[in-house]
Amino acid sequence: MTFDTKDITTLLELLSSRICHDLVSPVGAINNGIEFMEDSADDPDAIKQASELIAHSAGSAASRLQVFRLAYGAGGRDGNIKPEDIQKAFGSLIRTDGKIRQSWDPFGPLGIDSKSHKGYCKILIGTLVLAQECLPKGGMIFVDPGQGEETLVKAEGPDATIRENVEAALAGDLAIEALDPRLVHPYACGLIARTYGFQISLAKQSEGNIIWSIKKKPD
Repeated sequence: MTFDTKDITTLLELLSSRICHDLVSPVGAINNGIEFMEDSADDPDAIKQASELIAHSAGSAASRLQVFRLAYGAGGRDGNIKPEDIQKAFGSLIRTDGKIRQSWDPFGPLGIDSKSHKGYCKILIGTLVLAQECLPKGGMIFVDPGQGEETLVKAEGPDATIRENVEAALAGDLAIEALDPRLVHPYACGLIARTYGFQISLAKQSEGNIIWSIKKKPD
């Protein structure tokens, strides 16, 4: 797969749009909280509410930035990043709305050794976000070892679904021109995975249950 300058520019623009879209709400809420606090200087209850809004929104923005850093940035390929760091970062992200929970042991076997395979944790958090996006009404996310060098990321919940063209974007079978900010995450995940010698694919889809597979490609 080759990219020309236009393709790279479009991909960067879409990725930036995705990041900015996810940050606009919490950052805007922080600003609103500050303005509300300034307008309510003589009302202790209002100041308390504004402080709580600012704290919640700041935490939300920070957790999203951390996930973006790990999934898209150079920080995610740091060999010191471990599965427990991924669980912590993703846990902070999903606590924002409280609809999704995760249940997996970052210290147990995951099918792929993160110490031996550079970029694994980067791929893992990107796949966790893929699973999150399959649960519009909330649910549970599990991480388990698969067959051989394989990690399974399972999304279980009511109306669990995969959005149109996500699989094609993940596989790199979608033209850059057909991408939008909603599809740029699976496209980027698939591209990053292949760069580090992994493959992310759909392992199973049934009612209320979607399983993504991370496999180490043979050298």
